[in-house]
Amino acid sequence: MSEISLIDIIAVEYSLGDKILCDSKIYTTTGIKHINNTCRIFNKITKNEIKKCEEEYYITYIPEKIEETIEKKTFSILKMLNNLPSVCVYKTPEEYDAVLENLVSLINNRSYDNILARMIEQFKDYVREYYLYDNNRGGRYYMFGTLMNEYYKFIRYHMKHEFKTEDFKEDDDDITELIMSYDYDNEEE
Repeated sequence: MSEISLIDIIAVEYSLGDKILCDSKIYTTTGIKHINNTCRIFNKITKNEIKKCEEEYYITYIPEKIEETIEKKTFSILKMLNNLPSVCVYKTPEEYDAVLENLVSLINNRSYDNILARMIEQFKDYVREYYLYDNNRGGRYYMFGTLMNEYYKFIRYHMKHEFKTEDFKEDDDDITELIMSYDYDNEEE
C-alpha cells in the first residue's frame, strides 16, 4: 500500500498545506515533527477508509457487476437467437463467460456466502417471473427463462454451488419445487 506524502495532503486540503508551508517555523525540528505526525495520521485514516471501501467493493460492487454481466450475456444470447441487429451488444456469450470467470476470481472467502445468497435471490426472482409468463410464451417468457438459466449456470458452474432444498426458505415451497424439478441442462437457450 502506498503512503501519503505531504504533497498528497496539500492537494487534498489546500488550507492545511498553506499553513504548513507558509509557517516560518516549518524548518525547525518541531515543524518537521508536525509534518511527519500529520502524514502518519493521514496514513492511518487512509488505511481505515480502504478497509471500509474494500468491504463495500466485495458486498456491493462485485455482485452488481455480476448481475450486469449476466444481463448483457442474456441479451447477447437473445440477439443471436432472434438475429436482432437493433440490439446493441458488444460481446459474444463466450466473452461474457470470461468476464464472469474473472469476477468470480475476485470474490474472497469472507464475501462468498453473501454474494451467493444474493445470486440465489436473483435466481429465485427470475424463476418466479419465468413461471408468471408461462402461459403467455412471449418475449418476456423467453427473456426471463434465459435469465433464469444463466443465473443457474453462474451459480452452479462459476460459483461451484450445488443447489439443495436448504438453499430456499420454507415460505418458498412452490419455488423450491419448481427449481429442484426443472431440467436446466437440457433447456435450450
